[in-house]
Amino acid sequence: MLFASRPSCIKRLLIVEDDPLIAFDNERTLKHAGYDVVATVDSGEAAVAVLAIDQVDALVLDLNLAGHMTGREVARIARDRGIAVLLVTGLPPEDAAEIALACLAKPHAAAALIGALRAIETMICLKKKPRKISGLQTYWRPEAA
Repeated sequence: MLFASRPSCIKRLLIVEDDPLIAFDNERTLKHAGYDVVATVDSGEAAVAVLAIDQVDALVLDLNLAGHMTGREVARIARDRGIAVLLVTGLPPEDAAEIALACLAKPHAAAALIGALRAIETMICLKKKPRKISGLQTYWRPEAA
């Protein structure tokens, strides 16, 4: 694969996705890119349980999940704990900038997913505005960097 370079400051990821095929593809793509996928879960409840016991640098988060907890609730919990949030969803919510650093539109290519995480790294690790990536909306806030 083309993604052999090691990520800079985001290493440990939690994937929260209720579609098993998308979850599998995302996990495989991110592992090949050098990320440590702590877990892949399909519900908000399972995501919060992982966050309680494992160190996670970033979430790759769908908004529509199995269980009773929404992706929006998980994003707020992660944000409050200082964990970067990449929303990966078909339709970005109006409040996406309040709950995430970026939103990647579904469907997306593997390269776009890697690029989205690199963009988040640029924002939080290098404290710079990332380059444009097709299908990715970033919420660059220099004061938060």
